[in-house]
Amino acid sequence: MKTKMLRALVGYAGECAIAVLGLGCAQIFGFDKDYQVDGGAYGGGGAGGGDGGSAAEGGGAITGSGAGGAATSSGSGGAATGGGAAGAGGGDPCKVFEAMPGEVLDLSLIDDMEDQDLSIPTGDGASPRAGLWFKDNDLSPEGIHEPENELDLMSTVDPPRGDSLVAVHTSANDGFRDWGAGVAFFLDNDDFYDASKYRGITFWARAGESSTKRMKVMFVDRQTRHTGGICDLEADGCYDHFHQYVVLADDWKRFKLPAACLKQAGFGDKFDAPAMDQLWGFYFFFDPGQAFDVWIDDVAFYR
Repeated sequence: MKTKMLRALVGYAGECAIAVLGLGCAQIFGFDKDYQVDGGAYGGGGAGGGDGGSAAEGGGAITGSGAGGAATSSGSGGAATGGGAAGAGGGDPCKVFEAMPGEVLDLSLIDDMEDQDLSIPTGDGASPRAGLWFKDNDLSPEGIHEPENELDLMSTVDPPRGDSLVAVHTSANDGFRDWGAGVAFFLDNDDFYDASKYRGITFWARAGESSTKRMKVMFVDRQTRHTGGICDLEADGCYDHFHQYVVLADDWKRFKLPAACLKQAGFGDKFDAPAMDQLWGFYFFFDPGQAFDVWIDDVAFYR
């Protein structure tokens, strides 16, 4: 583990306040360059969308705010409300959220975890990233969220998944009863990142044998985040982030989540589509009362 400078991250009032070691940028070569990967997936069934549960209430913010209006990306925010699984042969991209065997994706890697620190590599592209992984939860008194030390989120994969030796690993009991628990990362401190050239994200994930398998993936943008100046915080209009659910398995699966397939839960201010040009970060979350044990690896944007 490299020596990093200390950075205190304090959440907005009403959110979970966190304090972690802010990690300087690792020297990573070419992480922001686009490349192609032949994306096979374990398992056949893709996960459809669902409506259960409340959205996470943000978390882990550094001071600052984005500038300019929030233009929305193309695509509909109301798609993919159906839940079932489809076979591995293709079908509606808003019902099957897994990369198909042999599918080639044009990627820009966000983090492969191999440097074993919490920082998101900046890369060497025109749009450098500056973010951190952190855990977040609703602070329910009965909740237990592991690891206790956030620095231990990066864990050794045993056995390795191909060349991958490290992944994010977190677990919790069923004691979080308000809006749940999970992990997240931001992309540009507390500012908003222009990801408009990407169609969505892809990542690998697996769950422990006794874990809840249904995980919510949220795209947090300027429209729905309380620091964005768009949603009405006083009228409870914020935190209704665009999201979809994926269904994990005991084995590793590679997921592909198009921004055009995301939706809101409906409790907050309504927007037509996620603002991919004003993206704050991503949450990997579990609904209230759900015990989970999840591994996440090789998170990337895809064109």
